[in-house]
Amino acid sequence: MGSYGKILALSLLMAATGLLTVVGSARADRFDTLRNDPRLHEGLLAITVGRHIERTCPELSRRDLAANVFLLGLATHAMSLGYSRDEVTAYVEDDVEQDRYIALARDYFAARGVMQSDDIVGACRVGRDEIAAGSPIGRLLRGG
Repeated sequence: MGSYGKILALSLLMAATGLLTVVGSARADRFDTLRNDPRLHEGLLAITVGRHIERTCPELSRRDLAANVFLLGLATHAMSLGYSRDEVTAYVEDDVEQDRYIALARDYFAARGVMQSDDIVGACRVGRDEIAAGSPIGRLLRGG
């Protein structure tokens, strides 16, 4: 390969690397608007916390209709930000985002004295407190 061929090959490699970097950045930034939206953030955290309470505390359960209406409202809001239904679903199902919300939920419980994910008494206490306060989390739950 002559020097022209080497320069062309190097240029193509650099262009491809730059394109991959741009594609990677675009993918990483794809959910930034959703991730930084306060309504979505608080709503998805409420769902994550409520789901944990429901699964951990046998005396509390999810209010199915309330949860579905709440989720529909969040999805509608996300779509009003310019995302398609498929993009919103991809965001909610994204492993990185799910791990992030699980970590946030752990912090939420820890701030309320629940240090173990299998702490039934703590989860029930937090759930009852949320129901009594009429919070978004509490409106997703009902006593058994």
